Amino acid sequence: MLTMMRPFLLALALTSLVPTPAHAQFTERVQTGARVRVWIPEAYLQEQGPWRRLQLRATLAGMSDDTLHLTVPGTLGALAVPRSAIRRLDVSKGPPSRVESAVERAIGFALAGAISAAVSNDPASTEWPHYNRTWRAAEVGAKFGAALGAVVGFVLPTERWRRVRLPR
Repeated sequence: MLTMMRPFLLALALTSLVPTPAHAQFTERVQTGARVRVWIPEAYLQEQGPWRRLQLRATLAGMSDDTLHLTVPGTLGALAVPRSAIRRLDVSKGPPSRVESAVERAIGFALAGAISAAVSNDPASTEWPHYNRTWRAAEVGAKFGAALGAVVGFVLPTERWRRVRLPR
């Protein structure tokens, strides 16, 4: 029985080692009409953004097996970006609601405020924070941070992105 299965096992092993065209294709999470952020190589070091990477935000106009066709705001026509040039691909989840953004930022700013107030607390100082207990300084710092974060999050909700893992 084992001798009868050897050709089958050999064929199975060989087919698993052969590259398939599916590795060059894009995943199902990237749909036409979606807002995407594509990171492609940049020859020169830029001041803002990731080093030696160009962040391109666009709408996906279409795609083939190995190319994304993007519509960049303010331009005419579609830009073709080959799959081999893409270093990272993100799909927009859209901006959050103002309330959701305010809560998220309030939590983040509260943590930052608590840590900074606790670290800089000096009971002998006359400048803020000068609490006898470090936890009290952290509490007050968290309150100020949460209030500031809620205002910033409500006024400035930012677009959120989900990374799409592309097979190499």
